[in-house]
Order: sequence, then structure tokens, then C-alpha cells
Amino acid sequence: MNKYIFLLLTVLSSCNRPSEEVEAPTFSISIDTVKVDSRGEILFLNYFLDISAVDPSQKFLYNMNMMESVLEKINLETLSLDTLIQLDREGPNGIGSPFKIIALENGGFVFSNNYTLRHMDANWQVTKQTTLARKPYIMDLLPEGKSISVQSNGISMDGKYLAGIYETSKMSDKPDGIIWIDLEKETGKIIPTAALDFIRDNNLTLELDGKKRGGFSTAVFFEPSEDKILFSTTSKNMLMVYDIPTDSLITKTYESKLTSNEQKPGEAKTITDIDEFNKLRQENLKKVTFGPWNLDHKTGYRWRFSKELDHTVGEDSLVFKTVITAIDKNFEQIGESQLPSDFIFPNNFRIHDGMIYTFLNMDDELAFVRLKPSIRHE
Repeated sequence: MNKYIFLLLTVLSSCNRPSEEVEAPTFSISIDTVKVDSRGEILFLNYFLDISAVDPSQKFLYNMNMMESVLEKINLETLSLDTLIQLDREGPNGIGSPFKIIALENGGFVFSNNYTLRHMDANWQVTKQTTLARKPYIMDLLPEGKSISVQSNGISMDGKYLAGIYETSKMSDKPDGIIWIDLEKETGKIIPTAALDFIRDNNLTLELDGKKRGGFSTAVFFEPSEDKILFSTTSKNMLMVYDIPTDSLITKTYESKLTSNEQKPGEAKTITDIDEFNKLRQENLKKVTFGPWNLDHKTGYRWRFSKELDHTVGEDSLVFKTVITAIDKNFEQIGESQLPSDFIFPNNFRIHDGMIYTFLNMDDELAFVRLKPSIRHE
């Protein structure tokens, strides 16, 4: 945490700092830093805004304070705290312990812990609860012995659809395919496919005393809708588009001049020594890693960050390069640009008014490193 703050502050040390231009073949990025007025409140910064969502208007960011079950409503236009909303953790309108939240157009929310989804209306009443491993219509879809991966599933931004991997419980097994669920109509389908078999390359499984204690694997990011499922992974420079009505899959592969285009395949391994596991995990983290594609509803462009080890300083200080890439409405690559050396690959990012916001803890106050793309139509 402290290293993250220090590295960013060495480049972005002031909210009044002049913009820095980064050129790319078809777009340029200017970067500045802005600070949020917390109005005297202590905002929850522990999870790097991992459990947060921008509403469909892109005006408000809702950040979940997991310790207090408080939803912090932040106005992105005024860059100030708007409201603190106290929620219940338990009870009929409890939100549980969510890993993901979605702000809906009707003022409601979806709170998900990857096992259970809770739909809440604008009056903070839970209107629907879906436990993925218990709903008969979901269990009837899955072949015997298969389940939905809790690490790799995604919910549509309107809260109506879910897509993910279905597989066995063994990390060494290749995934069986993709499951798509209509949460409103309580229907769905399974799509057997070998297209994601490669995500088991470089798998690490930690076993202690004969029991699985942890693992490291390629992540898959899903973006489902009524008629399509978009998905990409952390290990390949690509985007897959599955068309539901025609039962067809298109794979868009991209070429980067700034990073590798995929992680070199290796063998899946089961490790029984925690030190060896941590060592191998650190080696995997040096490889190129691709984040999720994030849609800018205003422009129709999708943006993504990627990173790869650039060089080592001394014996153990690693310096990564971070790259931002854009694709258009037809999923064609617009361009890519390497960001300043002290820009850190973000855990997540949000888009407001065509600008990309990444989290920054500035002296225990919430701030954003803000990237402003300018597309050149040649």
C-alpha cells in the first residue's frame, strides 16, 4: 500500500500539477490528479475502491465501506461526498458481505458475493435473492458434478444476466464451458466449449496436509447481455464474443508493440510447500497481465490496462510497464500507449464523462489519477 502511494506521488504529487501528454498513433492521453472533498468524513480506502460502482448516469460513484456496511455516494462532477447510506448486513434487507456491487438505472442495486446475488430497490428493500448453487433452474442446467466458478463470473450492468465458467471443483481440470443465465426470466443455457482450455496453463494449486489451501490461475472477465457474452482473460491479448441467437463464437486477437501478447504456456503444478508456492506465484506475476475491458457508454469505446515486468532495480525491486489500449464499437483496436513509469497498474477503474478514473490514496484522502483520452480520427 505505502509503495503504491509513494510511486504515484513521485509523479503525480499535486492536484494542481500540469497535465502530462502521452502520445499514441491514434489517440493521446493527458493525465492529472484530482482530490475528493470528503466533507469531514473518513472515507473507506482499504480495498482500493474494489467494491464500488458508477451509476448509469456516470454522475455518482458508490463505494462500499465493508467494515460499517455504509455506502459512500460520491459526486464525480463536483468531486465531493454526497451522502453516507447506512445499510444492514444481516436480516431480510441485509446485503451480506459483497465482493461486487452494481448500481441500476432504477435507483436500485445488486450486491454479489459471487455465491449469492441480492437485488435491492431504490427504497433499500431486497426484492430478490439468488443463490447460484441452490436455484433449481440453475442446478438443472448444469451437468452432474459441475458448478459455476466463483472466481470467474460476471453480471450485466442492468443486473439481468450472469455468465461464467462451469467446471469441476478441481483447479487442474480444464473448464467445461460457459453458462449464461437470465436472472429475470430464470432461464439459461450452457455452452460447451474448449475455447478457454488455455486458462489452466500455469495453474498453481497449494496443498497442505492433503487439503487444497489456495491457488493461482488465469482470471476470466465476463460481460453478458441478452444476446451476447463478451469475455477476455488476464493471459492473452484478446476479446471473445459469443453470439447467443446464432450459437457462434468470434475471437478478436490484438497485437501489442509494447508488451508480450500472451503468457508463455507452462504446466499446471500442485505445490505442497508454501514458500515454493509463493516463489512460483511471484514469477507468474512478472508475466504480461491483461485487465478487463471497460466500456465507456458515452463514446462506445472500450479501454483496458495491461502490465508486464520492464526491469529490475537491485536484487528485488521490480519495475513494471503499464499500457492502456482502446478498441472501438466493432472491437477493432484503435491504439495503445505506454503510461509514465510511475503509473501503477490499477486494480479497477471507472469512467465518467469520457475520462478514466483510477484510485489514489493521497495522505489518507480519496483522490483519483484521471486519464483524459483524445481520439484522433485520421
